[in-house]
Amino acid sequence: MSAETLAGIYFPLTANQGSGYHEIEACPALKPWIRCFWVYTEQCDQIVIPDTCMDIILGADEAGRSEIFFCGINDFTFTSLNDNTRPGLRLIGIRFYFWAVASFCIGSLKNVRNTRDQMENTFPGWAEGLKQAFDEAESLEALWPKWETFLLQHQQADPIPPVLYEAAELIIRRKGVLAIAELADELGLKKRWMERKFLDFYGVSGKRLSLLIRYQLIWQACLQDHDFNVQDTVADYGFYDQAHLLNFFKKYHSQRLSFFSKTAKR
Repeated sequence: MSAETLAGIYFPLTANQGSGYHEIEACPALKPWIRCFWVYTEQCDQIVIPDTCMDIILGADEAGRSEIFFCGINDFTFTSLNDNTRPGLRLIGIRFYFWAVASFCIGSLKNVRNTRDQMENTFPGWAEGLKQAFDEAESLEALWPKWETFLLQHQQADPIPPVLYEAAELIIRRKGVLAIAELADELGLKKRWMERKFLDFYGVSGKRLSLLIRYQLIWQACLQDHDFNVQDTVADYGFYDQAHLLNFFKKYHSQRLSFFSKTAKR
């Protein structure tokens, strides 16, 4: 079991973004770890949903001011407000799969959920290196190879035990419909040990990750499946009834129930 396996079966999506949002695919060596590079240039508020990823984000405006920060895995939807005091602000990011960050950062990820910080504790020295590459790049097209080189130079030996990859794969393949105690038993693990390792390497508990993956897979089906059917989803994802499904979706998506129903009818 490996990062390549997980990247082959799980491709999380963000909320629908405007024309100012673009994703750039990482090079083959980084694709099992980096969901994408991305840039957002629209001067407006944006919806951020739980995509089970973590991001390093550089913000740069037309006055030359810049900042860089790390966003840990989040478990709720929020609105990122546009900063009207910074004309021309661009947000440029590296989006890591949830299993990837442990191979690049320092220390445990158990305290990164729903956080935004200046990176020094998790990625010491990275802010300067990534900013320097940005300053030296003549264009965004020239930036991505520089950041890829930086990431490859700073990637460490994968610290995640193979059995944790297997646990993540089972959660994904079973659509998040899996009791964590049963998962531990199936893998021959002690539940407390497994939960501790989930927090250290994935940034969330096994139960929370399972719920987020269930939400994310429903969101993907909502966007991509033209034959999306609410009742089929109730059965496929282990809900009691349609109301249970809609309440679950609203909990993580923070939208009115009618949004899900309208989307499902497309």
